[in-house]
Amino acid sequence: SPEQQQVLFENTARAIDGASEQTIERHIGNCTQADPAYGAGVRKAIEALAAGKR
Repeated sequence: SPEQQQVLFENTARAIDGASEQTIERHIGNCTQADPAYGAGVRKAIEALAAGKR
């Protein structure tokens, strides 16, 4: 469901928080290869998490 997908995106963002930018970009790339919507959702969740820390 869309709600479960959002939880997955947010969990992934929290799990990768603090990793190097290179690692984050590589992971987003891997997610995108699996499913472009997954990669986009993870990127958006990472950006939202970063924005919340400012």
